[in-house]
Amino acid sequence: MSFSQAHPRKADVFQQGSPSWDSPDNQTTRFNAAVAANDFREVKRGFRAFSAELFGRQKISIDQYISVFGGHAINCITKDGSGRFVDMRTGSDASQLVRSYSRAKYGGVEDIRYFAGMLVATLGQALDSPSSHWSRLFRLAKERRENVVIMTTGWRNVPSTANVVYDLVVEHLNLKLAYLGLPTIINVKLPRIAPPCENYATLSTEERERVNLVQDHVIPDRNFYRWSGVHVIFADDVLVTGSTADKVFFESMRNGAKSFQALYPIAIDPRLALCDAAIEEELNTTFVTGQLDATIAGILAHPHYQPILRCLRLVFSTANREAFPQFVTKVSTESWIKLYKAALGNEFLQQEDCKPSLFALRDYLTGAGSLAPDGSVALP
Repeated sequence: MSFSQAHPRKADVFQQGSPSWDSPDNQTTRFNAAVAANDFREVKRGFRAFSAELFGRQKISIDQYISVFGGHAINCITKDGSGRFVDMRTGSDASQLVRSYSRAKYGGVEDIRYFAGMLVATLGQALDSPSSHWSRLFRLAKERRENVVIMTTGWRNVPSTANVVYDLVVEHLNLKLAYLGLPTIINVKLPRIAPPCENYATLSTEERERVNLVQDHVIPDRNFYRWSGVHVIFADDVLVTGSTADKVFFESMRNGAKSFQALYPIAIDPRLALCDAAIEEELNTTFVTGQLDATIAGILAHPHYQPILRCLRLVFSTANREAFPQFVTKVSTESWIKLYKAALGNEFLQQEDCKPSLFALRDYLTGAGSLAPDGSVALP
């Protein structure tokens, strides 16, 4: 199914009532003008879908598509005729990249460090080049005594992979920025109030947009931008449909941000992502199958493991309830304490499908002397 077949109203939004844009040349001109203007109102006019349609007809490149609303991606992946993930720019095999991404999504420490290192190296190299986009952005902020903030995806007591990756990125990039005499990055985690959507990675573009209206990030309003100029970088681990980034772009620029960028280590071919958003879930589970197996045990065994929301859902899910009693002995008590505190802090004990495994874990940890009878954990 083509993008225009899947989303006909969105794909045609720029042509309705505007005959002058009917020709392919004029549509490309329209695209270039809109990218240059970076007008937040284009979000509501369907510019993302219009751009995807142009890419689908090979009128713009993948890098041009990613540049919509200030986007930047280090890797772009698609699937070849055999269903294998490949690099869109070179056609080379991307299976190693995808496997590392899959592990990172569940908290794989070395894989998270791999993506953080990739981002730090790319941005660090750009900062060393005075003519690069990133170098110009930070020098402009310095000249105008303005600030640069990075906003990562919604946080509700338990981080996502993107939150952890960009904590590392900011920590390391700020050292370089400080030595260069440029403004350091202010790390802003967008809060969540409502619990995050359980199956977000499988939703269609329209479903994601509906969820984003009522169950997603709380984005800073005008007060955030009132007293000082603020340049916004929205940072996520993958560009799929762009729904979250576009929402943050719209709200940030409408409320007074000086500029907006979106940054990703990976972007997915929009011909796949916007016609079948479940491609994200396929990417997430390429290496991690969803079972309590040696892969998950290995991820949890790392001494620096940090609980990730996606991993909590897997470990305490109904699907893994029968396997849980045997699996619990394969993970260290220290890691289970981390998972137990993270799960209860995110109200997993109020989720019927998670209760049985959490009660089993509570009994196991109490028997091991790691929990008090009332379920509390001693302060370190």
